[in-house]
Amino acid sequence: MQVRHRAILAGLALTLLSGLALQAAQQVAGAADVTYRWVNGDGNLQFSDTLPSGAAANGYQVIDPHTGAVVREVAPRKTAEEKAREAAAREAAERAEREARAQAERDRILLSLYSSEADLKQARDQRLERMDARIAQMEGSIQRMQANIDAGHDDPGYARDLERMKQAVIEVRAEREALAEEFEADLKRLRELRSNG
Repeated sequence: MQVRHRAILAGLALTLLSGLALQAAQQVAGAADVTYRWVNGDGNLQFSDTLPSGAAANGYQVIDPHTGAVVREVAPRKTAEEKAREAAAREAAERAEREARAQAERDRILLSLYSSEADLKQARDQRLERMDARIAQMEGSIQRMQANIDAGHDDPGYARDLERMKQAVIEVRAEREALAEEFEADLKRLRELRSNG
């Protein structure tokens, strides 16, 4: 009885293993049972069970030959120009994100410094008045130095100092103009933030 029982079990096991082996073989055969579809260099649609090496660079589709359904699609390889465009687009997006973060930080500081337009205008007027006073003082020094030179002070070092002072006044005036523009931009931005908030 036991021998017969063992023989039946061995037969079942053999049948099961044979079935699994057959199923695995069918899957392997099925995996190879595909059709490739691609467009050749002349622009003609091509089908084959093997893919030419050149076709892979231009992209292709893997088709189930039984259903005609697209199983997988492989995009064409990117050209150097496409890669460069993508890199430029990424850099532009990153730059825009950095600028947005920087603007948010400037906005935060602006709102923390000035509670109203009047506060900002007062700060602007004080800063510009100090710069105007400095420019006036420098111009007074230039007039005195020029008067001394006109009166016969002929030291070459003195004339060089006068030219340096004139250049310094030009630089301070440019600095004042930039500061006034910065305050104007801050005032405009503060209005926007207050109206939106």
